[in-house]
Amino acid sequence: MGVVFLDSPVPLSPDRETENEIPMSKKKWPNSQAMLKVAGDLAEEVRADLILLVADSGVSRAAVQALNEVCQTFVVTRNNRFLKGIEAVGVRWMHFDFDADDLAHFERVRQGITLGMEGGYIPGGSRLVCLSSLVERRGVDALVVVDTPRRGEDFHPENVAALAGDLPIEVVRAVLDLSVDIGQQGREGEPVGTLFVIGDSERVMANSRPMTFDPFRGYSEREKNICNADIREAVKEVALMDGAFIVQEDGVILSGGRYITADVKGLVLPKGLGARHVAAAAITKHTAAVAVAISESTGIVRAFRGGEIVLTRAPHRRRLR
Repeated sequence: MGVVFLDSPVPLSPDRETENEIPMSKKKWPNSQAMLKVAGDLAEEVRADLILLVADSGVSRAAVQALNEVCQTFVVTRNNRFLKGIEAVGVRWMHFDFDADDLAHFERVRQGITLGMEGGYIPGGSRLVCLSSLVERRGVDALVVVDTPRRGEDFHPENVAALAGDLPIEVVRAVLDLSVDIGQQGREGEPVGTLFVIGDSERVMANSRPMTFDPFRGYSEREKNICNADIREAVKEVALMDGAFIVQEDGVILSGGRYITADVKGLVLPKGLGARHVAAAAITKHTAAVAVAISESTGIVRAFRGGEIVLTRAPHRRRLR
């Protein structure tokens, strides 16, 4: 993986953001312009399959169109007006509906790659030249070259999309990634098992009760969003407690340490699965939620929908104490 930086990223006045070319100061404009030129040259040099542009402003339609003539370009943005309609000239475009405050800049690149693969925009095994901003939010000031895995990082993209259904893929993917991490590494050398329940949050809360004091009470939505990479270690710490995490449709963790009270009658599960998996099956049978259970004994991650196991991943587990 290679990274290229350029000083003084291009600033943009918020009231000048449009879907068309963005007027810039002549002194400041060439930096983002130069980054796009470097990206095109680099794409040719490394024989990239695609250029990924993760940005919300500070780049003109004409520059992106010219870049697309060098190499197929894919734009991922949280600003639904930014370069809207540029698909008409062959540029791929996806609206990434997430607050930039909740993701580090390179984490947004990773999420963009994941979403692109799961949405069918980025084939597995592709070489990407990724453009984003490392220092500022506007314009672009960094390049990274990424070779994507052939079948996704941990789960096949088509299976993740099927599991998510109407839920945001990035939320489901964040829970799956974290679950695999917990299953593989545990916490401080000790094996950990836990349960995440995503979506249909009102009915899920009605079919559960607190087991202890809520560890997420009093925190802002940003501070407890499962897509925020900064809270991963905190979630692992809370996972040492008994009970389930209840995750809202937008990724906000509503509560932790919950006991699932949904009716377990009529469930059919493989022998050997414990109460955590029974709870996952029960809550997804009686609500429209998705549940992800991590086995404490084996580290296996199982995803449930409609009362049934629909995804299984057995991570390579490191030696735990």
